[in-house]
Amino acid sequence: MSTIRTYSDNHGLPGWRLKFVLWVLLGFALVLVGRLFYLQVIQGSFLASKAEQAHQLVREIDPPRGRIYDRNGKILASNITVYRLYATPQYVEDPESAAQQLSPLIGVPAKEIADKLKQDVPWVSIATRLTTEQKEKIEALHIPGIGFEPQTARAYPNGSLAAQVLGFTNFENVGSYGVEGEYNNYLSGEPGKMIAEQDPAGNWIPVAQRQVIPPKPGADVQLTIDATVQYYAEEVLQKTVKEQKAKGGSIIVMDPYTGEILAMASYPTFNPQEFYNVRNTSVFANPAISSAYEPGSTFKIITMAAGLAAGVITPDTRIDDKGYLNVYGYTIHNWDGRPHPNESMTEVLMNSANVGAAYVSTKLGEDRFYRKVQDFGFGAKTGIDLQGEATGILVLPSSKNWSPINLYTNAYGQGIAVTPIQLITAQAAVANGGLLMRPYVVSKIERNGKVIKENRPTVVRRVLSRQVAETLKSMMKTVVEEGEYQVARIPGYSVGGKTGTASVPVNGQYDPNVTIASFIGYSPVKHPKFIALIKIDQPKGSRWGSEVAAPAFKELARKLYTYYNIPPDQPEQIETSSGEQG
Repeated sequence: MSTIRTYSDNHGLPGWRLKFVLWVLLGFALVLVGRLFYLQVIQGSFLASKAEQAHQLVREIDPPRGRIYDRNGKILASNITVYRLYATPQYVEDPESAAQQLSPLIGVPAKEIADKLKQDVPWVSIATRLTTEQKEKIEALHIPGIGFEPQTARAYPNGSLAAQVLGFTNFENVGSYGVEGEYNNYLSGEPGKMIAEQDPAGNWIPVAQRQVIPPKPGADVQLTIDATVQYYAEEVLQKTVKEQKAKGGSIIVMDPYTGEILAMASYPTFNPQEFYNVRNTSVFANPAISSAYEPGSTFKIITMAAGLAAGVITPDTRIDDKGYLNVYGYTIHNWDGRPHPNESMTEVLMNSANVGAAYVSTKLGEDRFYRKVQDFGFGAKTGIDLQGEATGILVLPSSKNWSPINLYTNAYGQGIAVTPIQLITAQAAVANGGLLMRPYVVSKIERNGKVIKENRPTVVRRVLSRQVAETLKSMMKTVVEEGEYQVARIPGYSVGGKTGTASVPVNGQYDPNVTIASFIGYSPVKHPKFIALIKIDQPKGSRWGSEVAAPAFKELARKLYTYYNIPPDQPEQIETSSGEQG
């Protein structure tokens, strides 16, 4: 009888089972070693970083905004260092006492401070934008659990100067309105970081070592604005508005050859340093680019330009102006109701005759008149590099709202709405010889001394031949020197210009006693050094552009002659013995 033997290990397990167990154990060991290798070697740095982060508190540091300069390097907007007062509530020993001490120094009610100091949070902001003086007074109190974080705040060293041009920054240091808003991406910079330690409970350890990654400052912006010219414009504007008890007004001074804005003033205004104190926030908008109004007789220059360009009139073309015109059931009157028999086109401008202007538009016809009006840029934005530009209102014959009477009334600036920047840009094309220029307020942007963006004079299109422009300039010079209203005449200097008096619609009807008084002019006529627009809203002293805006232009022009050292181009007119001195 045969015997079957079974071989086993010392534990009585068959050989194949022993081998299986050994291989399993070996597998587990390999997995364990591999895992340890992965954790310690491959993921070691990552896990160490995560562990470190668990003990870190990261706060963002605001970058200094880029500075804003005028064309001569004068600072218009910069930065100052201010401080955030913060607390780590768990380290504040007596919240009530601390609140009582802090309240008079930061202008925050004690109860509000105490409530923050009692919060179960690792960190709490108590106050922002504290001065160095406030910081030092608080430090002298030696209150445990509080600290300071440096911040940058916007500073406008010239107060309200060019406020609507500059705009301001909000509490988050983001630009709003004006250059601050339009060029915010350039001015902002890149935030830095402050890394501090926190305890296992998530509380900031104020005495622990901190790591600071500095922020990258924003780029600097240089304007075309001349701070001195801006000051003159604001001075003249505020004086005129107050003397005339007007609602407000605007002045723009431009280089007609380049489109550079030398000054852009509006009133009422505000201090961008204290924007948060402004109750009527409509003052933040820049009416020089956003306020559309009926231009009145200043628009007759555009009508005359269109007529001369089309060849339907010459300066000597004459009409029999009876003082009124009946058309489409309406009666058009001259502003003074007076007839002007055998009146030339130059005399139409001198007399500011509505009937004469209507004559020119009808000679042109709908197509040529409105095509030239659009050619001058009306009904569209100029493209100035500021926030909030409006298009004005231009109703074309293709619109259902247009009426044939519009061809007559638009010719003398009624039934059409323009912005001040549109009007001065269009008139500058006459002054410079026929080129429509794009207006701009920023000349260049620099970062670390390197120019990263630059605006140059840009020709939009030619709107008049040089010959037509020179003809019209001569006519406008005659208007100032020989017209019925010579208040803008300055002995020794040639001036080309035109007044405007536009009635303001009230309850759907024009009120002759509520007007916008304006004047636009340039000097010297042959090679203008500047062109200026004066617009006064609803003056109460006088309603006429000749009595309100023209004298303001005269006052401003005299300041500019002196500032730019512009010599008289008509010295023979200067009265040396008596009368007005040039």
